[in-house]
This record gives sequence, C-alpha cells and structure tokens, in this order.
Amino acid sequence: MAIRAHAAAGWRPRLFAVLVAALVAALAAWARYGLIEPHVVAQACLAGQGGVACGVRAALVQAFNSDLLSALALAATALALLWRHVSSAALCLALGAAGLILFSFQAGALALLVGALLLIPAVRQA
Repeated sequence: MAIRAHAAAGWRPRLFAVLVAALVAALAAWARYGLIEPHVVAQACLAGQGGVACGVRAALVQAFNSDLLSALALAATALALLWRHVSSAALCLALGAAGLILFSFQAGALALLVGALLLIPAVRQA
C-alpha cells in the first residue's frame, strides 16, 4: 500500500517535466521552421526589414554554430546524473528535445535519453 501511495504521489512532477519538455520542443520547432529555415525570413533579415525576429534568428543561428546548445545539453546531462532530481531531469529532457530539433543532434540525443531514463520511477522490491 505504501509503494502505491508513493508511486501515485510521484507522477505529477514527472508529468509536468514531460509537458515542459514538449512545450520547449514545440517552441524549438517553431523557431526552426518559422524563423531559421524560411527563405523569406532570411531575405527580409538581409534587407534589414525583419525587426526583432531577425535578432532572435541571428541569436539562434549563433547558438548552434558555436555549439552553445550542445554545451548546455551536456551540462544539464551531467547535472541530472549527479543530482538525480525530477527538476534536473526535466531540464535535461527539455534541452535534449531542443537540441535534437535545433541541429545539436548528438548532445541532444544523449540529454533526451538521460532525462527520460531518470524520469522513470525506480521499481522497489519488497
């Protein structure tokens, strides 16, 4: 009975972590397919007519050109492995999802895998 109560109480933070990672993945997909890849946006930015969107686009391109997103995903992975808390696993999962979408494939895949594995509750043996 105590194991069921403990398992039932622990599903909400894990669900919240997965929902945050899904939101970050959706934002990363919007940034990639709405700001970075369209030729219309690139041409508007080159002509100086893009406004704030061009600044965000330039920052995102610089982030993955300088491997900043990879470094953040790997740092989150190390933190999650050392701290082993739901919040660090959620950060790892979110940065892994963003890394996979925003061209940091290796670090993003590792962070996503570690974050997902750390969110799986441990099975307790009686």
